[in-house]
Amino acid sequence: MDIKSQIAEVLKNYRSLEYDSDSNSFKGKICISVNDCYDIVIDLSTYPDSFPVVFEIGERIPPKMDRHKYSDSDACCFSTSAKAQVMLKTKITSLLIFIKEIVVPYFKSNSFYELNGRYANSTYSHGLSGIIEGYKDILCLPESTTELIICTIIHNRLKGVKLEIRDACYCGSGLTLKKCSNGHHNTAYRNFRKIDREVLMADFYSFYTKWNSRSVS
Repeated sequence: MDIKSQIAEVLKNYRSLEYDSDSNSFKGKICISVNDCYDIVIDLSTYPDSFPVVFEIGERIPPKMDRHKYSDSDACCFSTSAKAQVMLKTKITSLLIFIKEIVVPYFKSNSFYELNGRYANSTYSHGLSGIIEGYKDILCLPESTTELIICTIIHNRLKGVKLEIRDACYCGSGLTLKKCSNGHHNTAYRNFRKIDREVLMADFYSFYTKWNSRSVS
Protein backbone atom coordinates (compact mmCIF):
# COMPACT_ATOMS: atom_id res chain seq x y z
CA MET A 1 0.00 0.00 0.00
CA ASP A 2 1.44 3.40 -0.97
CA ILE A 3 1.90 6.14 1.61
CA LYS A 4 -1.10 8.20 0.43
CA SER A 5 -3.36 5.20 0.85
CA GLN A 6 -1.91 4.52 4.29
CA ILE A 7 -2.56 8.12 5.36
CA ALA A 8 -6.15 7.93 4.09
CA GLU A 9 -6.63 4.66 5.98
CA VAL A 10 -5.49 6.27 9.24
CA LEU A 11 -7.77 9.27 8.77
CA LYS A 12 -10.72 6.97 8.10
CA ASN A 13 -10.13 4.99 11.28
CA TYR A 14 -9.03 7.84 13.57
CA ARG A 15 -11.37 10.79 13.04
CA SER A 16 -9.67 12.80 15.79
CA LEU A 17 -6.47 13.01 13.72
CA GLU A 18 -5.75 15.42 10.89
CA TYR A 19 -2.96 15.21 8.33
CA ASP A 20 -0.77 18.25 7.64
CA SER A 21 1.02 17.85 4.31
CA ASP A 22 3.43 20.75 4.98
CA SER A 23 4.92 19.03 8.03
CA ASN A 24 4.11 15.51 6.82
CA SER A 25 2.52 14.67 10.13
CA PHE A 26 -0.71 13.73 11.86
CA LYS A 27 -1.96 16.02 14.60
CA GLY A 28 -4.81 15.57 17.04
CA LYS A 29 -5.86 13.14 19.73
CA ILE A 30 -5.54 9.44 20.37
CA CYS A 31 -8.28 8.22 22.70
CA ILE A 32 -7.90 4.88 24.41
CA SER A 33 -11.32 5.23 26.04
CA VAL A 34 -14.12 7.80 26.03
CA ASN A 35 -12.54 10.05 28.65
CA ASP A 36 -8.89 9.10 28.25
CA CYS A 37 -7.19 10.95 25.39
CA TYR A 38 -3.68 12.09 24.52
CA ASP A 39 -2.68 15.11 22.42
CA ILE A 40 -0.13 13.94 19.89
CA VAL A 41 1.83 14.68 16.74
CA ILE A 42 2.99 11.80 14.53
CA ASP A 43 5.90 12.87 12.32
CA LEU A 44 6.13 10.63 9.25
CA SER A 45 9.47 11.89 7.94
CA THR A 46 11.38 8.83 9.18
CA TYR A 47 8.82 6.30 7.93
CA PRO A 48 9.08 3.60 6.54
CA ASP A 49 12.82 3.28 7.26
CA SER A 50 12.07 3.54 10.96
CA PHE A 51 9.07 4.13 13.19
CA PRO A 52 7.33 7.49 12.81
CA VAL A 53 8.30 9.84 15.63
CA VAL A 54 5.38 10.33 18.00
CA PHE A 55 5.26 13.39 20.25
CA GLU A 56 2.98 13.57 23.29
CA ILE A 57 2.43 17.32 23.44
CA GLY A 58 -0.13 17.58 26.25
CA GLU A 59 2.60 17.30 28.93
CA ARG A 60 0.69 14.46 30.51
CA ILE A 61 3.73 12.16 30.40
CA PRO A 62 6.84 13.67 32.04
CA PRO A 63 9.96 13.75 29.83
CA LYS A 64 11.81 11.01 31.69
CA MET A 65 13.36 7.87 30.25
CA ASP A 66 11.82 5.72 32.99
CA ARG A 67 8.45 6.93 31.65
CA HIS A 68 9.51 6.05 28.10
CA LYS A 69 9.66 9.62 26.90
CA TYR A 70 12.90 11.27 25.82
CA SER A 71 14.09 13.87 28.29
CA ASP A 72 15.23 16.33 25.61
CA SER A 73 11.91 16.35 23.71
CA ASP A 74 8.31 15.22 23.84
CA ALA A 75 9.09 12.17 21.69
CA CYS A 76 7.81 8.81 22.88
CA CYS A 77 10.22 5.89 23.24
CA PHE A 78 8.66 2.69 21.89
CA SER A 79 11.47 0.20 21.34
CA THR A 80 15.08 -0.22 20.27
CA SER A 81 16.06 0.78 16.72
CA ALA A 82 16.87 -2.83 15.85
CA LYS A 83 13.57 -4.24 17.14
CA ALA A 84 11.64 -1.46 15.39
CA GLN A 85 13.25 -2.35 12.06
CA VAL A 86 12.40 -6.02 12.47
CA MET A 87 8.79 -5.15 13.27
CA LEU A 88 8.56 -2.79 10.29
CA LYS A 89 9.72 -5.58 8.00
CA THR A 90 7.48 -8.25 9.48
CA LYS A 91 4.27 -7.22 11.27
CA ILE A 92 4.08 -3.38 11.25
CA THR A 93 3.34 -3.08 7.55
CA SER A 94 1.24 0.10 7.51
CA LEU A 95 0.69 3.32 9.44
CA LEU A 96 -2.67 2.07 10.69
CA ILE A 97 -1.08 -1.07 12.13
CA PHE A 98 1.66 1.08 13.70
CA ILE A 99 -0.93 3.17 15.51
CA LYS A 100 -3.02 0.17 16.59
CA GLU A 101 -0.14 -2.11 17.60
CA ILE A 102 2.46 0.38 18.89
CA VAL A 103 1.00 3.81 19.65
CA VAL A 104 -2.30 2.87 21.31
CA PRO A 105 -0.74 0.18 23.57
CA TYR A 106 1.95 2.69 24.57
CA PHE A 107 -0.66 5.15 25.82
CA LYS A 108 -2.74 2.41 27.43
CA SER A 109 0.37 1.38 29.31
CA ASN A 110 0.91 4.96 30.47
CA SER A 111 -2.67 5.23 31.70
CA PHE A 112 -2.15 2.00 33.66
CA TYR A 113 1.02 3.51 35.15
CA GLU A 114 -0.85 6.65 36.21
CA LEU A 115 -3.32 4.52 38.17
CA ASN A 116 -0.98 1.88 39.55
CA GLY A 117 2.49 3.43 39.68
CA ARG A 118 3.91 0.67 37.48
CA TYR A 119 3.63 -0.67 33.96
CA ALA A 120 1.42 -3.69 33.32
CA ASN A 121 3.96 -5.40 31.07
CA SER A 122 7.73 -5.55 31.14
CA THR A 123 9.58 -3.06 28.95
CA TYR A 124 13.14 -2.73 27.72
CA SER A 125 15.67 -0.96 29.90
CA HIS A 126 17.37 2.21 28.73
CA GLY A 127 20.73 2.58 27.03
CA LEU A 128 22.94 -0.40 26.30
CA SER A 129 20.97 -2.69 28.61
CA GLY A 130 17.87 -2.10 26.50
CA ILE A 131 19.81 -2.71 23.29
CA ILE A 132 20.99 -6.06 24.65
CA GLU A 133 17.47 -7.00 25.75
CA GLY A 134 16.18 -6.13 22.29
CA TYR A 135 18.67 -8.43 20.57
CA LYS A 136 17.89 -11.24 23.01
CA ASP A 137 14.26 -10.83 22.03
CA ILE A 138 14.99 -10.72 18.29
CA LEU A 139 17.32 -13.74 18.43
CA CYS A 140 15.20 -15.72 20.94
CA LEU A 141 18.10 -15.98 23.37
CA PRO A 142 17.72 -16.67 27.11
CA GLU A 143 18.06 -13.96 29.74
CA SER A 144 21.40 -15.43 30.81
CA THR A 145 23.01 -14.66 27.42
CA THR A 146 26.02 -12.38 27.89
CA GLU A 147 26.59 -9.10 26.11
CA LEU A 148 29.77 -10.58 24.62
CA ILE A 149 27.70 -13.18 22.75
CA ILE A 150 25.34 -10.49 21.45
CA CYS A 151 28.27 -8.31 20.41
CA THR A 152 29.93 -11.24 18.63
CA ILE A 153 26.77 -12.02 16.64
CA ILE A 154 26.51 -8.37 15.55
CA HIS A 155 30.23 -8.20 14.73
CA ASN A 156 30.08 -11.34 12.58
CA ARG A 157 27.13 -9.92 10.66
CA LEU A 158 29.00 -6.65 10.07
CA LYS A 159 31.95 -8.68 8.73
CA GLY A 160 29.62 -10.24 6.17
CA VAL A 161 29.20 -13.62 7.84
CA LYS A 162 25.89 -15.18 6.81
CA LEU A 163 24.86 -18.36 8.58
CA GLU A 164 23.23 -21.09 6.52
CA ILE A 165 20.81 -23.66 7.93
CA ARG A 166 23.54 -26.32 8.25
CA ASP A 167 25.96 -24.01 10.06
CA ALA A 168 26.35 -24.09 13.85
CA CYS A 169 23.73 -21.95 15.55
CA TYR A 170 24.76 -18.50 16.78
CA CYS A 171 23.67 -19.40 20.32
CA GLY A 172 26.57 -21.80 20.87
CA SER A 173 24.45 -24.90 21.43
CA GLY A 174 26.44 -26.94 18.91
CA LEU A 175 23.28 -27.76 16.95
CA THR A 176 22.75 -26.61 13.39
CA LEU A 177 20.78 -23.43 12.82
CA LYS A 178 18.04 -25.51 11.19
CA LYS A 179 17.54 -27.77 14.23
CA CYS A 180 18.36 -25.46 17.11
CA SER A 181 15.43 -24.55 19.34
CA ASN A 182 13.11 -26.56 17.05
CA GLY A 183 13.85 -24.22 14.16
CA HIS A 184 12.97 -21.04 16.05
CA HIS A 185 16.56 -19.79 15.87
CA ASN A 186 16.53 -20.13 12.08
CA THR A 187 13.47 -17.88 11.92
CA ALA A 188 14.99 -15.50 14.47
CA TYR A 189 18.21 -15.25 12.47
CA ARG A 190 16.26 -14.36 9.32
CA ASN A 191 14.62 -11.56 11.28
CA PHE A 192 18.01 -10.45 12.62
CA ARG A 193 19.27 -10.12 9.04
CA LYS A 194 16.50 -7.59 8.33
CA ILE A 195 18.29 -5.01 10.52
CA ASP A 196 20.12 -2.36 8.49
CA ARG A 197 23.88 -2.15 8.69
CA GLU A 198 23.71 1.42 10.03
CA VAL A 199 21.67 0.28 13.03
CA LEU A 200 24.01 -2.64 13.68
CA MET A 201 27.01 -0.30 13.49
CA ALA A 202 25.45 2.14 15.96
CA ASP A 203 24.64 -0.64 18.41
CA PHE A 204 28.07 -2.21 18.04
CA TYR A 205 29.62 1.19 18.76
CA SER A 206 27.62 1.28 22.02
CA PHE A 207 29.37 -1.93 23.08
CA TYR A 208 32.75 -0.58 22.00
CA THR A 209 32.26 2.69 23.89
CA LYS A 210 31.35 0.85 27.09
CA TRP A 211 34.27 -1.56 26.92
CA ASN A 212 36.72 1.18 25.93
CA SER A 213 35.65 3.29 28.91
CA ARG A 214 36.30 0.29 31.17
CA SER A 215 39.82 -0.13 29.82
CA VAL A 216 40.59 3.57 30.28
CA SER A 217 39.36 3.57 33.88
